[in-house]
Amino acid sequence: GMVTLTATLFNIIFFRPDSAGAFVPGVSTGARLVLRAAAEISDGAGASEAFELFATFVLKKQIEFIERVETLDGSGTKFSMDTWGSGGSGTGTGGTTRVIQGGDVVEKGAASVTVVRDGILSADRAAAISTRRAVTSGIVPREGDVYCAAALSVVLHSRSPMVPTFRSDVRMFLVRRDRTDECLAWYGGGADLTPYYLFEEDVTEFHGRYRDVCISHFGVDGRAVYDAMKLGCDDYFYLPARDERRGTGGIFFDDLDSETGAAGKSAGPFVRAVANEWAPSYEAIVGRRRDLEYGERQRQWQLLRRGRYLEFNLLYDRGVRFGLAGINPRVEGVMVSAPPLVAWEYNHNVEEGSDEAALMKVLKKPKKWV
Repeated sequence: GMVTLTATLFNIIFFRPDSAGAFVPGVSTGARLVLRAAAEISDGAGASEAFELFATFVLKKQIEFIERVETLDGSGTKFSMDTWGSGGSGTGTGGTTRVIQGGDVVEKGAASVTVVRDGILSADRAAAISTRRAVTSGIVPREGDVYCAAALSVVLHSRSPMVPTFRSDVRMFLVRRDRTDECLAWYGGGADLTPYYLFEEDVTEFHGRYRDVCISHFGVDGRAVYDAMKLGCDDYFYLPARDERRGTGGIFFDDLDSETGAAGKSAGPFVRAVANEWAPSYEAIVGRRRDLEYGERQRQWQLLRRGRYLEFNLLYDRGVRFGLAGINPRVEGVMVSAPPLVAWEYNHNVEEGSDEAALMKVLKKPKKWV
């Protein structure tokens, strides 16, 4: 049946892992926001229904988003389609990796859906989840539990260094205790920018859009929710070895309980609203910057910053490491978010007072945009 309890709306715990996944000594462990609200944990049937609704949403959103990007790009270049397993629909496990390469606006982009149904948690994966989830619920995932996961992940690497790279995702994870009705479900997701040249108007507008989504959904709590998710984004996309952020951020959340919410609102509509903001938030920026002139210096700087992007993915990103750790991983699918071209230059010096230095200033010390 339904188990009612007093629980947290959010218990978003962010940390900066080193390359081995351990906490970095002496480094802030990030942000934690707790808002109290009445909550319910669904029985297996109710949670499964919510999961299938979300899986249907990400499959539809993938198609819709791709159509928007192809129109925005304007080159006639189309996303390829690579389907595996069930493709995400039906009752089995599978997904679809869609990739665009060689466009006018998007040099390389991907929109990937993965749906896992009735997987079995390994000891390692259960331990990784329990590290975060144990604080928010009495149900602690353990080896042998059945899990379901659905996710839509997007990355758009721009051709022009005047246009930022865009990354986003939404995901749902459900763990069911075998042979019981105990069930735990939660969402994650977000959206963020990685610019190569800093146009403050663009970053301010981008953050304002996602602040407004938070306020629209959570009302008086919305500003605090945005602030925590913004700080969480800055903390997650952090390269500790270089002491810099990957980009100018956005929002990021890892543990949004499925049926908790201020004023009785569930998390599902909020997560869908975040995904619905992706295309508009990027289209506006592309429209302003796609035709700006640039030269070899700007292109080389873009490639150097893409090197940082790839460093983060390989060294610190939990999703990449999670995907590559499995047996016979789909390496092409896991690595699809990598930029098409990157560069590393030994001991590159950023000229003081330059446009590149203006970007580095906010990557070293994130600022409040809205």
